[in-house]
Amino acid sequence: MVISRPIQGKHRKIKDRINIILFAIFLITPFIRFGGKPLVLLDIPARKFYIFGLVIWPQELYFLHIILLFLGFSLFFWTALAGRLWCGYACPQTLFTEAYNWIARKVTKDRFGKPSMKKSDWAVVYVVWFFMSVFFSLVFLSYFKPYEETIKQIINLEFFVPTTFIPENWVIFTVLSTGAAFFNMAYFRENLCRLVCPYGRFQVALLDRFSPIVTYDVKRGEPRKKPNEKVGQHKGDCIDCKLCVLVCPTGIDIRDGLQVGCLHCGLCVDACTNVMSKFNKETLISYKTMEQIDNPNSKIKYFRPRTVIYGTILTVLLFVFSYLLITRVPIYTSVLRDKAISNVYIPNQGWRNGYEVHIGNLSFNPLDAEIEVQSNYKFNILTESKEINIKPEGYEKVRIILEYPEVEGKPQGYSVPITFVIKDKNNPKHVKVVKSFFTFPVS
Repeated sequence: MVISRPIQGKHRKIKDRINIILFAIFLITPFIRFGGKPLVLLDIPARKFYIFGLVIWPQELYFLHIILLFLGFSLFFWTALAGRLWCGYACPQTLFTEAYNWIARKVTKDRFGKPSMKKSDWAVVYVVWFFMSVFFSLVFLSYFKPYEETIKQIINLEFFVPTTFIPENWVIFTVLSTGAAFFNMAYFRENLCRLVCPYGRFQVALLDRFSPIVTYDVKRGEPRKKPNEKVGQHKGDCIDCKLCVLVCPTGIDIRDGLQVGCLHCGLCVDACTNVMSKFNKETLISYKTMEQIDNPNSKIKYFRPRTVIYGTILTVLLFVFSYLLITRVPIYTSVLRDKAISNVYIPNQGWRNGYEVHIGNLSFNPLDAEIEVQSNYKFNILTESKEINIKPEGYEKVRIILEYPEVEGKPQGYSVPITFVIKDKNNPKHVKVVKSFFTFPVS
């Protein structure tokens, strides 16, 4: 397990500010309610996703797909434009590692990771880390289960399915999440970035010669100071203090070149800047592009084919999402044939077909829905009421029987098209149209 040494500097200050903002978002977001509705909640059992005031139903998963595509291409865009910002400044693995380290240093009075740290210190740290893992797991659970329900079940000690000894799903989720978090922070840590995370491996495909990366100035630094040499006797500027390695969260040596484990967090830049400033020299480690390494006078090109393509895709996705959101009708409708009355002929009356109209209210307001049937042929609706009241986020099923009068004469063919129109009486713009067909018995 790599325990990086604390360092002060420009990039450390930036990371600290970003950490505070992102942690505040993580800890507060699942508990925010507007009008009694969660700001963010992925309610998988209810199959409803609350995202910033928008309720995504299973029939509207294209909204979620667009959001995920937007986030994915945003990662590609910012990586090409500014390097591995995600890994160094926003990745949960990076954020939580620093949070656990910060708490450990507070508990051990800065002995954390040093030879002076005792086994009793480690015991205290592990206990604190365990409770941190439980807390963070419960917060994470709140993104998938309303926290009000979780608190109520904890107070009432409702950890098992009633009349059984089977743990509730949320209990299993919390236990697994706690175990994974504790194992990761207490043992696995940097190996997740170096061995598991795929992002470091396909970064080569996302970066180009104009993408900023953390680089070591080989020309100035080498040959570095050897163990038997004094400072000033070596030809290169690198004094081989190894501080860049000690402050690295993954324990790599940036002087060996770009590696999968490099998060581009800039802490090694701060370390080298602090050391070189004592000799009135510029840092040997900095953010540069491959083009700037070969041509020191060159500048970063922000507009290039890669960034333009990614930017265009993001713009298109944003436009499509906005269009779908603006034109969204908060009514879900589907029409199924009633198997009990698929096509029935009643002498001297006509032919009858039964339908099940499923209507979902996708809004937070009551829905007064009205059902109409449109066709080029004359049909009688035998249902008692064509209006239905649906509560907010409610769902109702209506049975409708249509009759084609015998006096109209049977049309040619086996079936004729019909259209069901579901309208919101309080908002005429909210209309859903579902096409179906009316069948006749084969004579």
